[in-house]
This record gives sequence, C-alpha cells and structure tokens, in this order.
Amino acid sequence: MTAQPVWFGPTDRPLFGWFHTPDDGRARGGVVLCPPIGDEERRVYFTFRKLAESLAAAGFAVVRFSYDGTGDSAGTLDDPERIAAWTASIVSAIELVREAGADHVTAIGMRFGATLATHVVTGAGPPLDALVLWDPCVRGREFIRYQQALMASLGGSPSTDSRGLDTPGYFFPTALTDEIRGFEILPLDSPGTRTLVLSRDGRPASPRLERALSGSAVDRIDAIGQEELLDVPPLSSVVPWDSIGQITAWLNGVAPDTGAAIVVPVRDAATVGVDDVDRPIYERAVRLGEVGLFGMATEPADGGHGPWVIFLNVATEHHIGPGRLWVDLARQWARHGLRSIRIDVSGVGDSPVHPGQGEGISFAPQWLDDIPTVASTMSPDDPSNVVFVGLCSGGYGAFESALALGARGAYVFNPALSSVSMNKSSDQFDPRRRAFRPLPVPLVKLAVDHGRMAWWLWRTYRQFAVWQSPMSVPAVAVREGIDVLLIVGEDDVRDLRESVYWRFVGERRLRKSGRFTLAVVAGMDHPLLFGEGRRRGSEILTDHLLERYCRSDQPPSALPASAESDAGGPTGSSGAAATTASRSSR
Repeated sequence: MTAQPVWFGPTDRPLFGWFHTPDDGRARGGVVLCPPIGDEERRVYFTFRKLAESLAAAGFAVVRFSYDGTGDSAGTLDDPERIAAWTASIVSAIELVREAGADHVTAIGMRFGATLATHVVTGAGPPLDALVLWDPCVRGREFIRYQQALMASLGGSPSTDSRGLDTPGYFFPTALTDEIRGFEILPLDSPGTRTLVLSRDGRPASPRLERALSGSAVDRIDAIGQEELLDVPPLSSVVPWDSIGQITAWLNGVAPDTGAAIVVPVRDAATVGVDDVDRPIYERAVRLGEVGLFGMATEPADGGHGPWVIFLNVATEHHIGPGRLWVDLARQWARHGLRSIRIDVSGVGDSPVHPGQGEGISFAPQWLDDIPTVASTMSPDDPSNVVFVGLCSGGYGAFESALALGARGAYVFNPALSSVSMNKSSDQFDPRRRAFRPLPVPLVKLAVDHGRMAWWLWRTYRQFAVWQSPMSVPAVAVREGIDVLLIVGEDDVRDLRESVYWRFVGERRLRKSGRFTLAVVAGMDHPLLFGEGRRRGSEILTDHLLERYCRSDQPPSALPASAESDAGGPTGSSGAAATTASRSSR
C-alpha cells in the first residue's frame, strides 16, 4: 500500500492530508477520516494513521487530513466561522475521494469529528454510503467542559485573556468557543447511509445520542481501548487495535466486493498566504534521504534568503497542538523572506523508519543520521548554512545537529539535555552524541530502586563536574561559533542553572561572547501547552531570528531540485522543484 501527501480543496484555502491507496491501485471504496479537535487530536493522530493503513491493506482508498486552520492546512483558529470551515473540509475530502474514482464512500469520525460528520450527512454535503461514529461527542458544551477540566489538572498558568479559552496546546477564540458550545450531534435522517456506532462500555447511554440515532438502522459495538487512547497523556496513548480491526471488518461487510481504479489528483504546491506586498507564500511536501523523511518546505515567492530554518518535531508529535507553532512561525517568517522546512524525523509523524528502528521513540539514535541528510539536501552547497529550532527533545536535537554541522544557529525552547532514561547502558545511547549529559551507569543501577537518591547524587556531582551540567551544552555550541538562543520557563531554567558555576560565572561569560541569549519567560510551561507563554516565547524567537537574518542584501534561492517533491502525478511520479539553491551570504 502507498500513502501520498495531497493538497486539495479551495485554492485560496488549501487543505493538506494523506491519501492512502491499496498497492494495486484499485479500491473497493473510499474512506474519509474526520479527526477530533483540540487536545484529543494529538492523541489520535498516530491511531488514525494506523487505521488508514489497515483500511488500505483491506482494499480501501483513505484520506486523512487536517481541518481548515489546523495541522498543515491553510488558516488559523483565529479565522471566523470555524465550524462551517471544518464541515466544508470534510465535504472537500469526500469530493477528493470521489474524484479519485471511489464510488462507495464512508466517513469515520471520532469525538468532535463524529459530530461534524453528522452535519455533513444531514446537511447539504455530498451523499455518504456509510458512516462510523467513534465515541461521538454529543454536545459541544461537554467538550468545552472537559477541556477546561483538563487544563486545570495541568497546573501552570493558563491564559486569562478575555479573547478566548486556553486549552492544552490550543487557544480557542471567544467566537469559536461559543460556536462549539452551541454545537451538537444531529439526528441521522439519511436511510441510505449504513451507520456504525462505537460507544464506551460502562458509560450510561446519552438520551440525546439515542434520539439522534432513533431514525436509522444502526450497528453498535464497544469502543475498546478508548480510555487508553484518550484519557492518558499523549505520549502514553495506546493504539486501540481491537477497534481498528472491528471497523475494518464492518466496512468489509458493507462495501462492494469489486474495486475501481484510483487516480489521486495532486497539486505540486499550495499557496498558504501572502507576504506584505501580496506575493504568494508557497508550501510543498518533500521526501528526503534514502528512507524518505517527510518534510514541509515553506518559501516566499522569490525563493527566500538567509539560512534554511529547520524545525524539528516536538517530542514524537506531528504539526498539531504545540507543534502547530512551527506551522504558524514558518508562514510568518516567510512574509519576511525567510525559508524553512518542518521535518518529521524517522519514526515520528509521517516519516518512515530505518531498518530495525521502532516508531515513536524519543531520542532515537537514527535521528543523528536524519538531520545531516536534511541539511545537506536543503543547502547542498553549504550544509552548515542552516539554523535549527526545537522544543524539549527537539531542542536537544537542535543542539546535536548544530554541533554536528557547525550550523549558524540553535534556537530552542526548554531543551531536554539530561535524563535518567537515556544513559550509556540504554538502547538510545550513541557515542556520536555530544549534546547530552547521560547518567553514569552506577547511578542508573541505583535509580532502579532509589530514583530520587540517584538523581540527587547526580545533580550534586555536577556542582563540581561542571562539564556535565546541562548548561555546558550551549557553552560548547557558543565556543564553536554557533548562535544560541535559549527560551525557557521558570521551572526549566532551574535545571540549567543548577550549578553554582554556571549561574554566577559561566553564564556571564557566554553572554559576553555575543552569541548567547537566555530568555526566561514567566508562566511558560515545558511543552508549551499554555497559550500566553507560547505566544511570548514565539515573539522572542521571531525578534531574534529577524534581527539576525532578515537582510535585503541576501540573494534569493529556490527549493533545491534534490529535495524531491512528494506531490506527484497520478502514477506517483514526483515533481521536482525548480533549481538548486544558491549559497546564501553568511
């Protein structure tokens, strides 16, 4: 089976998604996956990818996508009439599947995505042959209450901005919050649409949901594994394989036995905005390296200037939630002439794995091979003519990559530079690592039964062995001529300044170099889930980057031909970009 990135929908508001097809190019039907919104989308992204792969293996053509204003699709949550835009996104995805050649089309929606799907079925949307409502969110006000409770459980400093509602990783403007509160599931009055409902076992039936389903013949099964998927932190989510298998089996029973040829209509690139003089800002999906790392390149109309900005994944997440910040920044900076690429390292997001590598593993040693590949492809004349941006483990990756390449800059939020889990005896350890301070093996063994004691001994030791302190990593980068910007919250800065030496002597010396900036942002949490801290941090980063690289005397440069466009024709052939990048002035 194959998965192809696709731009589709209105040309002035393009949507981005992935089109999965069976390996023989023929499909028994088409399926559109309608994801949840908000923090639930973060937990479901990988599950929806696995569901799409399962359905493609069973002979279906599948589209998974991001709604207007989310993920890599155009727009923002600040735009008006989000509910209408999201239902229109589903309609566009259905039209894409039918245009590709699928006659029998099913929509699968989870949580709020299921609620949106009922509005498409009962509204003016194109007809659906089948509908799957997976743990549907019956009323929008219930969703809002859950998001508020979840935010309160995180502690920290949620935004008190009267303009909207702060939820984990997402800020919903007041108008959108009010829209969601008034939104609810619609009665299904389309007798020609076969319907499957997955409900959580043990929860009381919702009278409103029962009324909505009363006019249709509905098949019902338990949503097995939903608690382990949604009611845990995103990094702890477990793919509900039983539910995926049940949905696939149900669709096998309702879809035609014969298949039709699928031809995916693909755009080579999309216009996602305009700069200050109304010139277009382009984005294109690219594949990099032997394994085909997925990246999304953002460029001004003239190709851009300065170094390539390389955004690394937030932990093992995609371009949603806190990771959506990279999308917004890439498009904002393109207005000033800067070019960038959002890269999924191997095993994360939509990038494949290297042989023998697992999926979703933070700090995977294969990442040490990925980033030089990206830099040498995007800036072939000078792979060091790049800057790296990252958060948490991505911040670590930014330092590691900058040190390996001698890059121009490493601009990081709350970098993870020390951990009990990755040490010299762990599978993730690699002698090439320079930006990590691993726990010694004896302390690792002590940590098995006495974790707090081991960590206290390690921190005490680093008061004297200052080269083992986290702050020694940016110090090495500064000594090697790399411009370093650390944007950290109040909790994270305590770890960086744990050593008396770095707090009172070393940091002052770094500042005198002119290549080191430490910005402490009050109220900014570690994963950037809180809107106000996220906004302040991004403003600091933007000001720093524009001051360093936004110069009018730098020549433009187009996307290198060696960065293979992943938006190919119907046969899967790739459309290469125009020219090889000319070396930017350093």
